[in-house]
Amino acid sequence: MNAEAKHASKVIDSVAKAVANWTSEEHARANPDLPKRYGSKWRAEWTGHTLSQIHMLAQAVAVRSVDLFVHHSVWTIDSFEARGIQGADFRENARCLREVLAKELPPTIAQVVLPFVDASIEELQSTNRERDLDSLPDAPHRKRTLKYLEAILDGDRTSAESLILAALDDGVPIAEIYENVLAPAQARLGQMWHHGEISVADEHFGSATTQSIMSMLRPRFPMASPNGRTVVATATPGDLHEIGLRMVADLFEIDGWNVIYLGANTPTTDLIELLDRRRPDLLALSVNTGLTLRDAGELVEQIRATSSLAEMKVLMGGPPFRLATDLWQALGADGYATSCTEAVSVGNQLVAS
Repeated sequence: MNAEAKHASKVIDSVAKAVANWTSEEHARANPDLPKRYGSKWRAEWTGHTLSQIHMLAQAVAVRSVDLFVHHSVWTIDSFEARGIQGADFRENARCLREVLAKELPPTIAQVVLPFVDASIEELQSTNRERDLDSLPDAPHRKRTLKYLEAILDGDRTSAESLILAALDDGVPIAEIYENVLAPAQARLGQMWHHGEISVADEHFGSATTQSIMSMLRPRFPMASPNGRTVVATATPGDLHEIGLRMVADLFEIDGWNVIYLGANTPTTDLIELLDRRRPDLLALSVNTGLTLRDAGELVEQIRATSSLAEMKVLMGGPPFRLATDLWQALGADGYATSCTEAVSVGNQLVAS
């Protein structure tokens, strides 16, 4: 990562709590009726909202991606409005945050940071903000995905399982089931939660069902001959998401790779020790949330600083890479993928090169 950007990012995080509190105070002065509209806990809640924005700002600054922070701000205001929080209040809070940052940050840091906030404020004021795109596939899998979602939303795990197993029996490859049914269904569930259409419990039921189905499919993997390559698949420390990563690991295994699947939230020290001991050809690193970007970059820096791992390739993937296609370069990776099948293709290309 760029040293100046990483330094600015860490400065932001070091003052985040104070800045969040000062922003809430400024917000209250500008809008004295906040307690009346949001209740006695308004200050703690708004301070928490602001703190989350500041931490995302720090991550976006670390990788020098204004688009990531703008997208996060739009994502947040859409979620707020779906839950009865007025968009005008979020925009005012963003203005107050900008004012506090301009006043409290060292001038050299403020010069780096404020363009990110200005861009987000401009986008939040737009009446034509970009919304979530349709995550469902086109025919022939769209109907199957909709039926799978219907079973999930009905709480009918048996029907969901039967639908996927029937697709496999009909000759649909597991890679297509992952990429064109299960993955888009999970994305749609996330969108529905975001817009307040389903609860966290509904989303968790869908995730648990998908993971169960993936376990049921495993004995039916069409295994290729071993290709002599090894991949370690894990998520950035602090990232608790693993369904997409598990899909990637499964498809690498089907492709003939030896897969060491670590799952979510592996501590950096333990990961480096394992990499040094196993010496894999490839590290497949899932970065599912923008809040772990800097950690991902620092992990790569540690890998590059370990002489025994100098030849190992690093492949990254996750939602942030769909928003900023040059993000992998800022983080020091060798390549990136935006889908599980693409991950296997890119991984093979990286190791072959």
